[in-house]
Amino acid sequence: NLRRAAAPLDRVQRALRAGDHHLRKTSRHGIMNAARALTRLAHAARVGAAAAAGAAGVVVYCDVALSKKDFTPLVVDKNVALGGNVHKVTLKFPNADDTMGMVCAGMLMVEGEKRDGSGAIARPYTPTTRDDTVGSMDLVVKDYPGVGNVSSHICAAKPGDTLKVKGCFTKIKVTANRWTRVGMVAGGSGLTPCLQVAEELLSLPDDVTKIDLIFCNRSPDDIFLKDRLDALASKHARFNVHYCVDTPPGGWSGLSGYVTPAMVAQHLPPPGEGTKIMVCGPPPMYKAISGPKLFEKGKPPKQGEVGGILKDLGYEASMVFKF
Repeated sequence: NLRRAAAPLDRVQRALRAGDHHLRKTSRHGIMNAARALTRLAHAARVGAAAAAGAAGVVVYCDVALSKKDFTPLVVDKNVALGGNVHKVTLKFPNADDTMGMVCAGMLMVEGEKRDGSGAIARPYTPTTRDDTVGSMDLVVKDYPGVGNVSSHICAAKPGDTLKVKGCFTKIKVTANRWTRVGMVAGGSGLTPCLQVAEELLSLPDDVTKIDLIFCNRSPDDIFLKDRLDALASKHARFNVHYCVDTPPGGWSGLSGYVTPAMVAQHLPPPGEGTKIMVCGPPPMYKAISGPKLFEKGKPPKQGEVGGILKDLGYEASMVFKF
């Protein structure tokens, strides 16, 4: 085991020799080669340190797979249909020891061709794997046939295809006990950032935040990752999930119809210090629940004023976050 752990250190020596050789040159070409050699050196050092630490039973993560500046092509490893036009797509990182470099709560951008063929467009997505996952990440994406651009591009990807990804970008930093209670309203694929926050808080050993989620879908068949949500609720008494469907079948025991003020008042934390309500879903849901985000051309979206049900119930801007 120690011999295997030490093997990557050979790369450090090779990179050092390459760096020394290239640094002796003064030409532009030599400087560029030196920079590349030193980059390889830095990565090799991290790999060697991780391997040695792994042999000692210590977990160390090496390099981040993505860039915030440029799109990185990632190879599709798997594409599994979860039902209801929802797909779980696994993307392999360039190196087997890479991680995402995600700070929760964060997202990344995925590029795809526009449906009308007029060029490329990028849309934000939240991975469903945590940042301690090495070598790959999962995207759970709902396809909107005939409407979606990037979502259809992702869901149609086959193993061996590549998807261009850029990130990761932090939207709101999640730390232990930053809030006393967190309430969430998620619609369809808007579940993924809410799930990311819930799993992060539940993983922090010192955190005691109480979390309540209302997860809205058209029908019970459209509810995805239900096993994962139910497992979290079973394991953690401070996490509760309430399923809401537009068209409930006979015998349905959950919530039904659109989210109402009574549902929010009953299942989510009331307005007050230490409360944060997080909302993610389609535009009509934002309008009804929290008010829309503010979009200005060429600028990242802003939170905008609080509106809808949350405003009527007395929630202030500091108590609301719109993904």
